[in-house]
Amino acid sequence: MGTTIQTSSKDRLEKAWQALQAAQDLQEDRLRFGLDHVNLYVEDVEGDWIETWGEGQQWQNPVNLGKWFQERFEPGWQAIDEVFCPKEDSLALIRETAGVKRAKTLQLGHETSKQRPIALIVTIKAESHGETGVLVQVYPTGDRPELPAGLQLTLLSHHGDRLHEVVARNADSGLQMELSGQPGERYTLQVTLEREQVTEEFVI
Repeated sequence: MGTTIQTSSKDRLEKAWQALQAAQDLQEDRLRFGLDHVNLYVEDVEGDWIETWGEGQQWQNPVNLGKWFQERFEPGWQAIDEVFCPKEDSLALIRETAGVKRAKTLQLGHETSKQRPIALIVTIKAESHGETGVLVQVYPTGDRPELPAGLQLTLLSHHGDRLHEVVARNADSGLQMELSGQPGERYTLQVTLEREQVTEEFVI
């Protein structure tokens, strides 16, 4: 009984923190982008979204990469050393690239016994003309030296158009893709293995 109460309280605290963070992000985006900040949250800004706001859908905030420069990270995005063991070869490869880095652990696999723990790593750095460079990498974690063959890393536009895709072959130890953009640009990353898929939305 005590454990159930403790877990429930923790969940409520986490949801409250996320709601507070979402409200703060909305306010900062409004100050930063003005009226254009609506495009970060509403896909059909010319439609009747304001009348149907909250009906049958959840408001999902994208991961705001611009705030990473201020060391403000969304829940679930961890420091590299917290995801990879010191002896893992992937850790040295990831550290070679300069920039602000965070990693998120993903579990893909139909059966628990066959799940492959992998990490999605995002590194950002400031570039010329106000752009932000983004390096996206996928590496295995734990004692597995290779990614499962057929694992896909796909870049989608905000409207769902497929922009780029890389696929792991046999014995591939990692995948990566590079992109850059101006503040306010939004895109989606998908990591797919067989029929399972993990999607992450980002705004630069």
